[in-house]
Amino acid sequence: SARSNPTSVQEHMLKLFDNAAALTFDRAGAKVLGMVSSEKESFTFDSQRLAEGAVETWLSGIEEEMIATLRRQTKVATYTYPKTDRIEWLKAELGMVVNTGAQIWWTFETHDVFDAVRKGDKMGMKNFAAKNHAQLNELIVAIRDPKLTRQATKRINTLVIIDVHARDIIDTFVRDSVLDEREFAWESQLRFYWDHDVLIRQCSGDFRFGYEYQGLNGRLVITPLTDRCYMTCTQALHYRLGCAPAGPAGTGKTETVKDLSKAMALQCKVFCCGEGLDFKAMGSIFSGLVQTGAWGCFDEFNRIPVEVLSVVSAQIKTIQTALADGVGRFAFEGREIGLVPTIGIFITMNPGYAGRTELPDNLKALFRPVVMVTPDLESVAGVFL
Repeated sequence: SARSNPTSVQEHMLKLFDNAAALTFDRAGAKVLGMVSSEKESFTFDSQRLAEGAVETWLSGIEEEMIATLRRQTKVATYTYPKTDRIEWLKAELGMVVNTGAQIWWTFETHDVFDAVRKGDKMGMKNFAAKNHAQLNELIVAIRDPKLTRQATKRINTLVIIDVHARDIIDTFVRDSVLDEREFAWESQLRFYWDHDVLIRQCSGDFRFGYEYQGLNGRLVITPLTDRCYMTCTQALHYRLGCAPAGPAGTGKTETVKDLSKAMALQCKVFCCGEGLDFKAMGSIFSGLVQTGAWGCFDEFNRIPVEVLSVVSAQIKTIQTALADGVGRFAFEGREIGLVPTIGIFITMNPGYAGRTELPDNLKALFRPVVMVTPDLESVAGVFL
């Protein structure tokens, strides 16, 4: 049993954490020393944790240690970033720490530029745009280095995606003369700050970083549609509502939600909905999400039978009310459970298929809708041809 042999949890690790494929145990198998991702990236905990007693108790301790260690590593990396060569810095840190640290500094530097512009530096934004271009070119040169390890290559790949987006934003600021940090073009960006912890801001939303270990998870290319979807999602979370991306297949509804959860380092679980789901199954899924603070993305939500949906809307309303009241525990489905406020409920819908029900109005009211569209590939191809 897992009680007598703690190492038997290894095969379940990917189900328990976002990208922790295994734990590192000491020789006796009694202490947990660190984590390894599915890409074989690993880190060591700041303090070793004993694996004894009930499995759920010591695994909760592992989760706390993961958060504490990653928080300290992010703090140290953020402080060493300006003093180190960017490529060397990138090779030394964990993938998720690199992405977060780079975004914190980009936000900080952009604020600096706004300050300089206010004090009369007319070329501030243009110079910053040039710096962004130069940083991106550095990464492109570095990625061609034949001596790079596979892990460093993956790290650079992901940072290129983030840097390209950062470069594009500053280029549009130069083009549209965005020179004040109060402008919507800046407020609407997903911005990372360090203030004793990683804080994420977008419009009126304010979020804490989740420190769920990401390993070397790749990221999607960030398009203007991604930005808009992020904005709807973060505003929905801010107002304690769910978010409902809708649109045809292949437009990135689920993937965008997953990508936002990666950016905020929260765990996102995807559930495919169908006729088989009854209100009890939905209740136990919600109960799990609420107690872990993970996001749930319910794919093709409108395939659930309408009689089940009416109960589901009452369940979601109970959770949202508890979130709005800011309570630590609340009664759900006949028992009292703990509430971790990072929980988010997302539903994706595919309009116009047979066998899909229209959502009841009382359920619609609990979600912010966002429409995802297929890119017009013909006109894009025309541009390239």
